[in-house]
Formats: sequence, structure tokens, C-alpha cells
Amino acid sequence: MNDDKRIQELFDSFTPALKDNELFNKRLERKFAMIDEIQQAETKQIRRYRMAVVAAFVAGIVLGSGLLVFILAIPSDTPLFTFGINFYPLQFIEQNSRMICVLLTSLMIAFCIIAMMNTSEMVSRIRGRGM
Repeated sequence: MNDDKRIQELFDSFTPALKDNELFNKRLERKFAMIDEIQQAETKQIRRYRMAVVAAFVAGIVLGSGLLVFILAIPSDTPLFTFGINFYPLQFIEQNSRMICVLLTSLMIAFCIIAMMNTSEMVSRIRGRGM
């Protein structure tokens, strides 16, 4: 208990001398300038992420839609590719090649949309953490 009082008295008696130090002010201003530069760089990086996300989204939608139109424009009795082998699983793929390609293309478009949404969410988390 005496030790607690002694420590309390020691802290109470401590009065630091504050000086107007020019070096301290210069360091503080330099650190603030560095913080501003980091914030500007982060803003530029987030802008680049957003542009990349938009470009990937547009490219995925345009290319996927174009591929779907191409696949669906081909006559239905013509397979997209042939293997020339009488092996049942390959004949099944040959006969249903249009539907398989449409399914795969739809999955790729869905994947692009989901990836774009995840990247957009990641960018918003980065922005929220940085500021």
C-alpha cells in the first residue's frame, strides 16, 4: 500500500517541460505529408481496381454473349465438333455439344459476374479500412 502511494506521488510530482522544438515540428509535418501521399496512392490504387473490375465485367459479358449468339446461331443438327470415334461417352458429347457449350459459357459468365462482385467488395473493404 505504501508503494502505491509512493508511485502515485512520483507520478503526481512529474511535470515534463514542454519545449517548442523546431525539429519536432519539421518531423511532424514530414509525417503528415507522408500520410497524405499514402492516402493519394491508395485512392489511385482503388480507382485502378475499379477500372479493372469494370473492364473485366464488360469484356466477360460481351464475349460471353457473343459466344452464346454464335453457338445458338449454328444449325441445331450440326454438332460443334466431332471426334470420329464410336465410343459412347464421346458420341454423347458430340451429340450434345451445343448444350454443353451453352452451359459452359453460361457458367463462365456467372463466374465473371461473381468475381466482379467479390473484387468490388474487396475494394470497398480496402477503402473502409484505409480511411
